[in-house]
Amino acid sequence: MRVAQSVTDVDAVSGLRSSYTLGFSKSWPNPEIADSSVFIGEDAFGTPGLGGQLGFADPAWRLAFGYTMTRHGIGTALNDRCQSLVDATYRALGSSGRDGGFWARPS
Repeated sequence: MRVAQSVTDVDAVSGLRSSYTLGFSKSWPNPEIADSSVFIGEDAFGTPGLGGQLGFADPAWRLAFGYTMTRHGIGTALNDRCQSLVDATYRALGSSGRDGGFWARPS
């Protein structure tokens, strides 16, 4: 689950850059398109949902994360509401940043 099995610059369904393991999503760095990225940990795997929802696990951080809402946001991947919660979680755990398109592993 930690290793991407399918990486594409243009996903046939979403039209976005995407990355998947066997049945789960990895990080999708699409910074040039608003609300079209998913930035989670390098070893993390999960599933973003339409409108900004997300569930994922990150074994390197011993983290499970789930976010859903009563009012959908915009975007195919994560919107600012959900991504800001993910970012705050990794910062609180001490990650050094997400420069490689994902949140860096603990050292």
